[in-house]
Amino acid sequence: MLQIHTHYDHLKVARDAPPEVIRAAYKTLSQKYHPDRNPGDAGAAHRMALINAAYDVLSDPIRRQAHDFWVAQQEAVAQAAPRDRWEVRPPPRPTQTPSSVLVFSKRRRAPQTLLQDWRLYAGLALAVLLLWLNQRVAPAPGAGRFLEGYLPGSARYLRPPTAPDGRPWPSSPAYIGSDAQATAPGLSTLTVDNSRNDVDFHVKLVALEGAQARTVRQFYIPAFGRFNLEKIAPGSYDLRYRDLVSGSLTRSEAIQLQEVRSPGRVEYSNTTVTLYRVLNGNMQTYRLSEAEF
Repeated sequence: MLQIHTHYDHLKVARDAPPEVIRAAYKTLSQKYHPDRNPGDAGAAHRMALINAAYDVLSDPIRRQAHDFWVAQQEAVAQAAPRDRWEVRPPPRPTQTPSSVLVFSKRRRAPQTLLQDWRLYAGLALAVLLLWLNQRVAPAPGAGRFLEGYLPGSARYLRPPTAPDGRPWPSSPAYIGSDAQATAPGLSTLTVDNSRNDVDFHVKLVALEGAQARTVRQFYIPAFGRFNLEKIAPGSYDLRYRDLVSGSLTRSEAIQLQEVRSPGRVEYSNTTVTLYRVLNGNMQTYRLSEAEF
């Protein structure tokens, strides 16, 4: 039977593994293949991307259920597909000169039972219906498409063709829209480092002071890039960023920027934050919902 390569294979766990086993396997593999431990190793970076994608799916009960459904359908299709079998028969009796002859005959598999056919066609019809709904339902502004991420291999996150301001995505690190002027003038600087990742990010600098968090600047950083934010007012902030390949959302821990004035001088913050696709890179990070981005 044809073997289907699944997210369980990427994490090296059984298909019925409980959440704690999946979490432990992810932690072990991410430590082994983390870019910090494998600098310049493209193979390790690729393996880390597969591990991240597998954990994103298997740690979510709904996405895991959809993945299990997809695996079952793929295996059913592989089992139902006609396959050629070759069998070896004993050599015939020699007539003139002895020789060893292998005679091959080709035969088809027996047809599936009516019950197996019914299950296969019902599953395929459901998959086609979900794909049709994915194409028909219009996404909300800034949100992913309907059911994206819940149909493994068929309905993943699709990067919007334009940035949130309606313009094409920049070709280099740059602000999006006019948010660069949204904060009061300040002296602090913040460098956002994406040099360790092979994916682009849409990032927001969010002010945490006041009754409600608010976005004060948003910008774009391509893969392997860096971006410097200057003239930021003192206060408490965090970074909220979307992986433009997988669509996953992450929030950093709070970042404190300060200005201390004394006679004849001003001391201010000059901070660098490194973005990691793996949680808990150089600072504590958290998963983020679409409503919080």
